[in-house]
Amino acid sequence: MMTRTSTGSTGLDEMLEGGFPENRIILVRGGPGSGKTIFSLQFIVEGARKGERGVYVTFEEPLNLIRANVASFGWEMENFEAKGVLKLIDESQLAYKPPSSTKYGGDNPIPAMKQIANQIRQITQDFKAKRLAMDPITSAIIHQRYPTDKRLEILELVRILRGMQCTSIITSEFSSPSGEGDFYVEEYLADGVIVLSKALRDFNVTKTIRIEKMRGVRHDDQPRKYEIMDTGFVVYHTEPVTV
Repeated sequence: MMTRTSTGSTGLDEMLEGGFPENRIILVRGGPGSGKTIFSLQFIVEGARKGERGVYVTFEEPLNLIRANVASFGWEMENFEAKGVLKLIDESQLAYKPPSSTKYGGDNPIPAMKQIANQIRQITQDFKAKRLAMDPITSAIIHQRYPTDKRLEILELVRILRGMQCTSIITSEFSSPSGEGDFYVEEYLADGVIVLSKALRDFNVTKTIRIEKMRGVRHDDQPRKYEIMDTGFVVYHTEPVTV
């Protein structure tokens, strides 16, 4: 029987009939403000509550801002850090660093993704983490100008994650408002894909979550409503949504 890892949201666990498959790579895609950071942090905090060590890596917002933004949820991250079950890594300056002078072969420089990914692997293994979240990988490969080179960076990241014995979440941004018609190599490489969307209807914003794929696991593939509440990311798994 496949071992499951709780997502941190009871409603999403119900949609997955128990949670994410253990030791798999899950991609969470969504636009700005869709809740990707809260989703991934909540996943890590859920593990910490159960005594499972977790590592969260930010490639976009500095940690001090993230801590301030999630303080109202009462997640007690500082306590989990003190207990040695939670490690937060700030790589938010990666997007602002000048690219390496090393070349792939043309005139396009290689950023530090491979080096960073290997460092994170070492930290995760030394920490004996069972959960890892990297948020968002879009910012980690921002220096790559060409789609082919961005895909090579993602391929390398996924290759490194495959060798780690932990359940991993990576988040990415839509490159267009609808998120449609774009090619995302990470969708094909990931074991599971969660899509977070927002739509304006009758002057009200409706947020929906959809499990686009989850290999080897029976799941609810219909869009369901979610909200960011005072406790965090909440999925209403029994409510149908028209999209």
